[in-house]
Amino acid sequence: MSDPNRWPAPWLFSLLILPLGIVVVGFNFTALPLLLAQAGVRVDGIASISSIINLPGVFGFLLAPVVDIKFRRRTWLAIATFGTAVAVSIYFRALAVSNLTLLTVLILVGGMLTFLINAACGGLIVKALSESAQSKATAWIMVGQLGGGALGAALILWLAARLPISAVGVCLAAVVALPGLLSFTIPEPSPEPSAWFHGRFSQIGKEILAVMRSPARRWSTLLLLAPGGTGAAQGLLPAIAAQYGVGPTGVIWTNGIAGGVMLGLGSLCGVLIPGDWDRRLTYAGAGLTNALAAFVLLLASRPSVYLSGTVLYMITEGFCWARFAALTVEIVGVETRDASTLYSVLSAASTIPLLYMIRLDGFGFSKLGTHGLLWMDAAGNLLVFAVVVGVFVACGIGLHRVSVPVADEVSTG
Repeated sequence: MSDPNRWPAPWLFSLLILPLGIVVVGFNFTALPLLLAQAGVRVDGIASISSIINLPGVFGFLLAPVVDIKFRRRTWLAIATFGTAVAVSIYFRALAVSNLTLLTVLILVGGMLTFLINAACGGLIVKALSESAQSKATAWIMVGQLGGGALGAALILWLAARLPISAVGVCLAAVVALPGLLSFTIPEPSPEPSAWFHGRFSQIGKEILAVMRSPARRWSTLLLLAPGGTGAAQGLLPAIAAQYGVGPTGVIWTNGIAGGVMLGLGSLCGVLIPGDWDRRLTYAGAGLTNALAAFVLLLASRPSVYLSGTVLYMITEGFCWARFAALTVEIVGVETRDASTLYSVLSAASTIPLLYMIRLDGFGFSKLGTHGLLWMDAAGNLLVFAVVVGVFVACGIGLHRVSVPVADEVSTG
């Protein structure tokens, strides 16, 4: 690890991750569907495009090993950021001429570069920060990804209303590229000499196996795959808004603009958690706050309840994601050589509980309507919290975490 006196400030990672937030959260999830709809593309066509362009979030870890070889991670971060900026300027031109096939391919390819931003930032947090600073950095990284993404969507739509769409791409590319310059300010030591790929996949396999052999790391990984802290109901809340008497405009302001700000604020709450608190317990506790937000939505079918419940749900969801990132960083551990790769694998694995909780929330709605959806969503958080607290009490584990070197865990696991 680098000299403690030269560790980067945790808040810096909110800016380093900003290009990913602008492109994935701001463009892919928010601005692009609206721009395509305004261009006359059918909803089913938009859904097909969205399902393809977001595949890097699932399979991007296959490219992540390059971040752990040859160059410093800060160099790979700069390459990924500038590459993303170039991709943005190119695929906005495809959007301008309404070539949807080319647009989809370009966004998909550019998305793989964008995923490397996530891999590089994760590896840098593990390798360039102290354990206490890691917890704060994971909160800040979600602020940039979620809150920055919401602001990015607003910027894109504001520019699109005033400039030709190709010009919007040039402006957005400039905004995306700027944080790439900050990566060179991170005092990262030179990487160990290594071949490009010879023996790398075997080494990565050993590191993943080491996680499974370590009791503490294995338990934490299972917790990441558990049904708590997913925020699965976020995408379903707009669908039940009408039952609270909330129309489309209310959804745009509550779930869209205000929701993005609340996600960022919720992520920032992670900064308040002391770095020496056990991250498994705080992750489960964050899920409990998300369950309480779902209970607020169960109080009554009124617009005021929808507004307050949704805002609270978004804040606690951001808090959950920040604690998820903190727990992921702890599982990776500073002793892991391919830190960016392992971080990416664990991040991609988070898609599993999100997907099955969305299905379970939908099942609850099919049986009991809105109440069934919200109770099902809360149940996952309550179950995980109960299990974690039960294990902590039964095993006599305290609130403060005990650091165990990865090498020692593996040898005793």
